Amino acid sequence: MQQIALNLLAVGVFIITFFSTFGTLLHISPLVPVSLVLVAFSLFTLDTFVLGNRLISVILEVFGGKEYHQRVIHHEAGHFLTAYLLEIPIIDYSLSTLEAWRKGQLGSGGVILDAEVLKDVGDIPSVLEKLSTVWMGGIAAEQIIYNDAQGGAQDRQAFYATLRQRGLNKKFFASKERFAIQEAKNLLKKHNEAYYSLVGLMEKRSNIEECYQALNQLQISL
Repeated sequence: MQQIALNLLAVGVFIITFFSTFGTLLHISPLVPVSLVLVAFSLFTLDTFVLGNRLISVILEVFGGKEYHQRVIHHEAGHFLTAYLLEIPIIDYSLSTLEAWRKGQLGSGGVILDAEVLKDVGDIPSVLEKLSTVWMGGIAAEQIIYNDAQGGAQDRQAFYATLRQRGLNKKFFASKERFAIQEAKNLLKKHNEAYYSLVGLMEKRSNIEECYQALNQLQISL
């Protein structure tokens, strides 16, 4: 995601520079690059303060290509399987911002966990440990499959926000994150067959019931 954003930024800078340098030779008004900058800035402001960064997410998804979309599926499958194994109920999932928008979900989509479970995260340590593993499940999956993780910014935000609510010192955040990622990796590697089965189901946009049924048939557990 970050690399795609940098590429788009580079393209934008090139276009503005091109118009500024060669606009006069091509008889293009100097107002054109200025107007482009103003429109881009207005859209950015609207997206940041009103749309919750959904517009930029859609643009990045459009230009991301097949590899990006495969990363998203593998990332979300990591969340899904760790939640399933740790018995954290999943309400729904979406694999793009537009898909999430149509479903009335906040943010750029992903795996939606049961809100009732999230209420206990600040009071019950075992719930926090489980959710930490689930939150880091997407990053863990990307690291296993691609040897790096490009997604997970929102996951880390949720993770760190909960640690702050519990009054944990920031110096422990990094170690807590590493531990949660390793726990998620252990689960995903142990249940490799189930993980790839889930990836295939999510590629076909199978619904929650179909995903649960397929995992239940494999009779997997911790």
